[in-house]
Amino acid sequence: MRKSQIFIALALVLALSVAAMAQEDEEEEKWRDFEVTLIGGGSLPMGDFKDWSDTLGANFGFTVGLAAGYYFTERFSAGLYFTYSDHGTDNYDLGYKMYDIGGYLKYAFTGESNWEPYVKLSGGALAPKFATWVTPDRNLLRELSYDPAISLGVMAGVLYYTSDFGGIYAEVGFHNDLTKDVEAEYAGETYKLESNVNYIQMRVGVSVFFGPED
Repeated sequence: MRKSQIFIALALVLALSVAAMAQEDEEEEKWRDFEVTLIGGGSLPMGDFKDWSDTLGANFGFTVGLAAGYYFTERFSAGLYFTYSDHGTDNYDLGYKMYDIGGYLKYAFTGESNWEPYVKLSGGALAPKFATWVTPDRNLLRELSYDPAISLGVMAGVLYYTSDFGGIYAEVGFHNDLTKDVEAEYAGETYKLESNVNYIQMRVGVSVFFGPED
């Protein structure tokens, strides 16, 4: 079974588990309705993405973004996100830019502590702009905008409350972007990516909650 199929199967199992836990929480009174999250962090490339086209392997990159969600129960939320990631290369000025927009499901393990662990699944559309050799002898490099691809992620993190309605968080997760065979056009030629993009992402940021009015 391909790694992407394993990842999708795992994501479905986790999504069903989160949905089941959320159903158990439906009768609980919630104290927050919305969340807004600022995203920052880094990405560690893996597999083919790290070793792409010999000298074009991606380096450690940075990520910034924004997310907003709605809490259906005290623990279960869903929302939308946008992130921008940029990975350079060792020998060239051009690199790999990724614009990712999509949705997420999150389940928080709430309690009396100021620490709140959570798990999160995400899925969306990735717009890759990747450094690509555009001549057979590899003497001309261009950043080409490829067709959108499916973006999948699973993350685990913890939030530390610094006030009643907000805090700082840290999370880590695995991303599998299904970029294999997506295409780009340049000077009348078609270029195709040969594999999926996999990376470990580490994020830190701030989350602010907005509760129901009394």
